[in-house]
Amino acid sequence: MTALVTAVLCAVIGAGVLYWLVFTTEGAYLGPRAVTYLYDKGASSYDRIKAFDPVDDAWDLARPLLSTLKSARNPLVLDVATGTGRLPLALLRCLDFEGNIVGLDLSLRMLEEARRKTAGQEGRVTLVWKDGLAVPFSDETFDAVCCIEALEFMARPREALREMVRVLRPGGTLLATNRVGLDALLMPGRSFSTQQLKGLLASLSLTAVEIKRWQTYYDLVWAKKEGDLVPGKTAGELRAALRCPQCWEAPLAFAPATVTCRRCREWYPIERGVIMLERFNGK
Repeated sequence: MTALVTAVLCAVIGAGVLYWLVFTTEGAYLGPRAVTYLYDKGASSYDRIKAFDPVDDAWDLARPLLSTLKSARNPLVLDVATGTGRLPLALLRCLDFEGNIVGLDLSLRMLEEARRKTAGQEGRVTLVWKDGLAVPFSDETFDAVCCIEALEFMARPREALREMVRVLRPGGTLLATNRVGLDALLMPGRSFSTQQLKGLLASLSLTAVEIKRWQTYYDLVWAKKEGDLVPGKTAGELRAALRCPQCWEAPLAFAPATVTCRRCREWYPIERGVIMLERFNGK
């Protein structure tokens, strides 16, 4: 009888751990391949399940972001872990947004949904299949860098934030979310207390930090990179800032269906409107 009780208890605990690993934390502790697999599988139903409100996204995300970019003519925006294009769509719906957006994600199926939803905007939305821990762009490229509801799913959130700040121009805006509440307790090491987050952002030379509760399980985090935002890179120079993930060479040679590195001769396909830079090298 004792052996049976022990076996049942172990089975219950095992099932609970499995549920936590797969559903509660969406594969975050199983590595990037697991996270990507789960999001690839759920890409077609993701928007229906999440039921994002375009009005809320406009008032909470797009409009406040645009107000920080008033001095930037035709701003360049990077959206890390763009998913199905939630933030790009929110910006594109703003008639006074005249900039360009790069959507970066590790889930190819999510990017394909983003391309479908932004059809007709290919000249303004560039989609890149790549890990947010190694953003393939030169330093100080973007006027704003965003990461919405995704930081906790990255293996090294601190490193991801450093990458975002690296490609952010002086005076540019960082917009991110930080998981809080019960969900934060269930994801140890993937979220930050308010004091931890303020200290980390300060160490990255970010100022004007504003943290406020957003939705149920997130804080919305705004910060500025030290310096003044002045006219800089244009949309035409965006491709020149793209770097080869293998040797970090730039600029790359663009053709209709490929991108090629002039130094190491590595080439990357462009398929269904997505620049395919990710190959899970060593991951």
